[in-house]
Order: sequence, then C-alpha cells, then structure tokens
Amino acid sequence: NGFALQHASAELRGDRDVVLEAVRRDGAALQHASADMRGDRDVVLEAVRSDGAALQHASAELRGDR
Repeated sequence: NGFALQHASAELRGDRDVVLEAVRRDGAALQHASADMRGDRDVVLEAVRSDGAALQHASAELRGDR
C-alpha cells in the first residue's frame, strides 16, 4: 500500500527505491515523500502514471515543466 510511506521514517521517505515502489502502488503517496523525491522527475512521472492528481504534490519546478 502506497500510503505506508506516510508512517515511514524520514530516511525511507527519501529512499528512491522505496518511494518509487510506493508511488507505483498509489501515486498519491508522493505527498508523503521527501522534498527531494517530489523533485525527482522519474519519481513524479511514476506517481502521475498511477494517479494523475499526484502532480499537485510534485515540486513547483516540476509542476511548471512543460
């Protein structure tokens, strides 16, 4: 379940492999990822593939990327 990330340690919220698996399961889990992960293009793309609304949790830089 992607929302397990909500209860994960800060270290796990910043672990790229852990975050990728969480957002693949539920894109909305992106909201619980570290700021670095919310700015990682690959992580955000995976989240948006799973749930288009996850884009709202991406970094401002990526939200404005066209």
